[in-house]
Amino acid sequence: MSETVTYMWRNKKNRLVMILCLGAVLLHSLFILPNTPGNEEVNLTQLERQMEANRQTFEDQLAKGLTVPTFFTGTSAYETARNEYVNQRELLTALNNGDVRRYLEIPYRPTAQGSEEGGGNAFSVPFRVLGNAKEMFFSSQKTDYYLNEAEPLTFHMVHERTSLQQLHLFLIGQGPYILLLLLLFMISDVITKDRSLRTQKAGVPLNWFGYLFIQSVTALGFVTLFFVALSGFFILLNGLLHGFGSIAMPVGALGEAENAYAMLPYITMEVGTFLLRSLPYVLLLMYGFTRLNTLFSLIFRHDIVTFIASVFVLLFPQLYYSPGTEELLGINLSFYPQTYYHFGDVVTSRLNVPYDRGLLVLAVTVLVIELLNVGATKVIKRQSFVR
Repeated sequence: MSETVTYMWRNKKNRLVMILCLGAVLLHSLFILPNTPGNEEVNLTQLERQMEANRQTFEDQLAKGLTVPTFFTGTSAYETARNEYVNQRELLTALNNGDVRRYLEIPYRPTAQGSEEGGGNAFSVPFRVLGNAKEMFFSSQKTDYYLNEAEPLTFHMVHERTSLQQLHLFLIGQGPYILLLLLLFMISDVITKDRSLRTQKAGVPLNWFGYLFIQSVTALGFVTLFFVALSGFFILLNGLLHGFGSIAMPVGALGEAENAYAMLPYITMEVGTFLLRSLPYVLLLMYGFTRLNTLFSLIFRHDIVTFIASVFVLLFPQLYYSPGTEELLGINLSFYPQTYYHFGDVVTSRLNVPYDRGLLVLAVTVLVIELLNVGATKVIKRQSFVR
């Protein structure tokens, strides 16, 4: 066990991954997140510019005496510009005073214009890791919580920059795939490294299956500890910058339809409940892919080929899945383990499959992988593997 931990720690590719992950956390919290506008977040520079333009417009119209509404539109340029100016001034006052509740109570939001859409300082990236787009439809439900229950209430909370909200957005976005890819990359050579050894290992002899099991579980423990430490660092850093958040904060989810023809209602669940219900999926998937890596290592006996085969299994759903897909080979998707790779959508019911069935399917899949590992160790002996 200690030999595996030492190998994982000294491995250059693993150290590179850990450094890159640490850099990604720093980059996200220090630079990307502060410059990425939240849903309906107001750009102050743009708001002030529009206010000045509207002020000049209605003052010019007033000076010219053009305040009478036209016959066709029932309004005038003077009235339109003045109403916009009043609304913008009220919104700007709430923002400058830091009055978050008043900001939420004001229904007016300025319309982005031209290249300024999304904010002049916003980062534009082609690949989005976080699932912000999925949360845009739950603004009204979240606003009710912010106005009536949240204390203290901050703009970072409203725009979902707090640590717990960012973890939630990560897990409903591409986070599950990123975690599993990192896991597969870091453990891909844990079993195959023995083929390069030229000396016998000292210690109490173990049967072949038990030895491989300890090797893979130790590697999984190392990666899990790294993920926990990285998450803790992110929560601390991002919490000091943007707030830690509360486990009672709402996140979007879908409820049960009243009948077969009704749409699923938009509801919310607490972020603490979401994270707690996600944990069993994280553990089952990480353990399952770790043991699948062991099986592929026995079969292919090469770390790169093992990694490619494991990644193919991870990304296989992308070959056939679309939002309208319900069956594969005539069998409902809820009976396939790959359906639950994106467990964030399962927990929030965006993917219309039973939560408990997912855990059962993954548990049965892990059992099947274990049986395959037992069979593989019977066929592929230690001597033939390391030869």
